[in-house]
Amino acid sequence: MTVEVEVDGSLFSFPEGWEVEKLDEWPEQARLSTLPFEAKSCDLVAMKAGVLWLVEAKDYTYPGAKLPGDLAQTVGSKIFDSMAVLHAVARWGSGTNQAFSRRALQCHDARICLAVQLPDGGRRLIGVQTPLANIKADLTTVTRRLGVLRPVVSSFYQPDSVPWQLRRDPRTRGQHADR
Repeated sequence: MTVEVEVDGSLFSFPEGWEVEKLDEWPEQARLSTLPFEAKSCDLVAMKAGVLWLVEAKDYTYPGAKLPGDLAQTVGSKIFDSMAVLHAVARWGSGTNQAFSRRALQCHDARICLAVQLPDGGRRLIGVQTPLANIKADLTTVTRRLGVLRPVVSSFYQPDSVPWQLRRDPRTRGQHADR
């Protein structure tokens, strides 16, 4: 059965066999997001066949949205905090979130994905190819410190870069100014 998850107006469709959680909606994450920790988690944690994916979704196609200069550092911090949450929940949590966290930490490989949507000026991939490459280079520098050497930067225009499908939620499509 396909697992479909909505994050900020984008629909992530994972094929059969994937386990997917919206980490930023866990009560444990909510508790750790306050003082003194102020942990911020990535949007999705997904795993299949011993591979753990930490996915941060960003959409800059809304009117007035601006791409921040520190995007890679922000994503790196969220990934680090997400790993801390998974470790804490695996050790001291309970129930299904603890079981999921334990399975996640047993994965033999970890991958990071920034699923970013950029305004393309009506030119599809040509309009976003250079900014996506620059974001990936910055993210690679940050994630190298975590031991992840090849982060993935995906968009609607690069469907083969990740093992799931990504599309815009038709209910919110009209709110975007990318075309």
